[in-house]
Parts: sequence; C-alpha cells; structure tokens
Amino acid sequence: MILIIDNGSQYTHLIMRNCRDMGHESQIVNNSSSYERSVAPNLKKIEKIILSGGPGSVYAGNNGLSEVIVKKALSGELDNPLLGICYGHQLIGHLAGAKVAKGVNAEYGISEICVDERNTLFMDVPKNFNAWVSHFDEVKDAPAGFRTLAHSDTCPVEAMRHNEKEIFGVQFHPEVWHTENGERILGNFLGEHHVVDKL
Repeated sequence: MILIIDNGSQYTHLIMRNCRDMGHESQIVNNSSSYERSVAPNLKKIEKIILSGGPGSVYAGNNGLSEVIVKKALSGELDNPLLGICYGHQLIGHLAGAKVAKGVNAEYGISEICVDERNTLFMDVPKNFNAWVSHFDEVKDAPAGFRTLAHSDTCPVEAMRHNEKEIFGVQFHPEVWHTENGERILGNFLGEHHVVDKL
C-alpha cells in the first residue's frame, strides 16, 4: 500500500488516482492524524510514503504527521521509501538542515525543469521537461547528506534525494497533467526503476 499524507493540497486526490492507475493500492491520511494511530499499526502493509503539497509554510510551527514521518525517515527509524512533493519536499529539506525561503514567483505556473542526475526518479525522462510548480517557498540548497537531481532557471533544487536512504523530494507537482512525464516520475518512485544512471 502507498500511504499518502494530505497536507492540504488541492491535488492530493490526483496522487491517489495516479497510484491506482499504475496498479498500486493507496490510502490518504490527513496530516493532523497521529503517527501511533494512522501509521504505526499499518507499517507492515505500507510499502512507500508520499507527502503531498499544501499551502502551509514549514516555519508555521505545526507540521503534524508529515514532520514525524520525515524525522523518523532521516534518523533511519522508518525505512519506507519517502517522496515529498512541494511542501513535502520543503519539509524534508528544512528538517535536514537546508534553507527554505520565498521563491522568485509564488504563483502556480509552468517551469522548465533541467535534470542533473537520472537517479531513480528521472530514469527514462528527458533532460529538460515542463512541470507545474509554485515557488512560494523553495529549498535554496540541498541539505547535508542529499544531492540535487534537478534544477530550473529560478530554483536550484527542483528535486533532490538522500545519498544513502530512499528519501526524495520534488518542488514541482508530478501528479498533475500539466507536468510532462509526471506519471513516469511517480512510476519510477513506485518501483519501476532502481538503477542509478548518471548523466
């Protein structure tokens, strides 16, 4: 099962639909839920975890269930592969020690993404593609222990991954149809590719 943590994004249901269309059972859990009640009892069934986007700021003071999951993943207590999308990506960066701050353009729009490394997420994805993204907040540099997988003209870290653990983050929204190759990127995370192929 793919566990999806809903951080208030208008696109969370699209993540679930993409998972279903690719043959993966999934469940959406609200970020206000407790880890002990929503995650711990189901750990044997949970294959991977996705943190949705959302309107909140990682500096707001209450990052709920998503923060608990990220901290456990970073410490190694939780070893399920983890993907953060937009806010989820920023939360991973923030809790790993990166600077998260306002981007050049806060509005949703199309941005050209440039792939730096075809590592898991970007296998069989063109080096340049267009994606639906908001830079209201963004990760300004990859935190210690992570490396950048993609950038854009306005954002240095459009995607990143942990050097040792299966922890990934993307600033853009692969779940929406506006993003080229979005289904492929999600599919790669869900397990279609695990081979490292650097550009």
